[in-house]
Amino acid sequence: MTTEQKMTSRQEERQHLGTVTLTKGIGIGVIGSLAGTLVMDLVMVGEFSMMGLPLDTYLALIGSVVGRGVPMGVIIHLVFGSLLGIVCGAAVLKVDALHIDSVRKGVGLGVLAGIATIPFCIVFAIITNVPIADMLTFSIPGHLTWGAVLGVIAGYGLRPATAARGK
Repeated sequence: MTTEQKMTSRQEERQHLGTVTLTKGIGIGVIGSLAGTLVMDLVMVGEFSMMGLPLDTYLALIGSVVGRGVPMGVIIHLVFGSLLGIVCGAAVLKVDALHIDSVRKGVGLGVLAGIATIPFCIVFAIITNVPIADMLTFSIPGHLTWGAVLGVIAGYGLRPATAARGK
């Protein structure tokens, strides 16, 4: 791709993102994040299943922070997933370096977002008195999966119309 083609592509991307409303960006972020949260839940359930632990172990742990069980753990996890979706959806529209022009970039940014959630896992381990190494062993694959799913959905939902047509 020549320099002129790259410049034209960037101009088209900026023009496209200018037509994507903040509401649509946030909506795509929330949908992607919630889908990622559900897939992450499946990954975590699989991890605990392979260890011979109850399938709802981590959801019960999340719920225990507020003195409730698994149902509250599910609600808290989905609320945090939604909030992260709002932040991610707004960020890719408002920060030039984060503009998504391909599914590949969406997945890359999503995985980076997954990595960015890891410090919260450390704080959660401290709050729940779970060894940090154990928390990270189970949390990292799920959070990276969350980010990848978020990225795929954001990549398809926010990429420029020219990319969607295969141009």
